[in-house]
Amino acid sequence: MLTKLKMAGLIPAAALALILTSSPAAAECVIGSAPLFDPFAPYKEPGSIIHKESGFIFPAAIAGFRRQCEMTTDFSGNNFEIGYLRDFESHEIEIRIAIIHLEELNAQDHYQIVKPDLLSQYSSAAVVSEGDYFVSGRPDITAYQGIFDGDKDTVPWHFSVTALDYGYWDARLTASYPQEIDTAAQEAIMELIAAFQWQTPVDLATEVAVP
Repeated sequence: MLTKLKMAGLIPAAALALILTSSPAAAECVIGSAPLFDPFAPYKEPGSIIHKESGFIFPAAIAGFRRQCEMTTDFSGNNFEIGYLRDFESHEIEIRIAIIHLEELNAQDHYQIVKPDLLSQYSSAAVVSEGDYFVSGRPDITAYQGIFDGDKDTVPWHFSVTALDYGYWDARLTASYPQEIDTAAQEAIMELIAAFQWQTPVDLATEVAVP
């Protein structure tokens, strides 16, 4: 595992730009394509997208969520993001999952960088809670989470971001939904996290056998 350095002043500009870009400039988002052209094949199951650099699998449907986009990536392999949606009554719960390679940032550093950009997307945004996050069943993963309230188009909104440090790879899960469905949304998000928690992104270079 790479040694993670605590932030002490300036963050490398490249890392900052990489994280703050919610939709990479060169990204593509193809909705409902059939047949699906998947550059991250081979599939592990029908409709799944695999990030070839980390081996992380994104099913077309999981824990009641449906994948929002067929592909969202900057094509470098180091900044890959997929969206999921789940309907609840007349509302939607939106999730964004990103897989990123960050050499000098731990989970809390990652969180602190994305926090201002996330807060800027809502009016009257305020921190509800923030701190270390324990991923059930995965004591090997260091994570940090922030939960927030704000307004979106005058509607009270609830949103959160969870940064996870896997070592070579870092991950980020951002959730967003109307505040009135908070209880149901939190339950749905926990189901999604539980469904993904068995996966561990890998650095393919570490899997090369040494003679």
